[in-house]
Amino acid sequence: MKCGRCGSENIMTNLRIRDRYEAGMRQDLEVEVQGNPDALIFKQAHREALRANVCGECGNVGLSIENPQALWKIYTEKENS
Repeated sequence: MKCGRCGSENIMTNLRIRDRYEAGMRQDLEVEVQGNPDALIFKQAHREALRANVCGECGNVGLSIENPQALWKIYTEKENS
């Protein structure tokens, strides 16, 4: 894997992206698609944790998720209904 900005091969892969909120609790940042966003309770949410690839030379960051196909399926079903 090479950096898209500087071409370096010094890439740190699959790093967790964490957030901290009031009580000191931490969690991974996630991307969410809701299959039924208008529902009051059961919104049929699907979440995937964000992961980062970071260049050790220039600091360029690329974000990804492990299972984009699952998000895409729910997203397109929602858009077509």
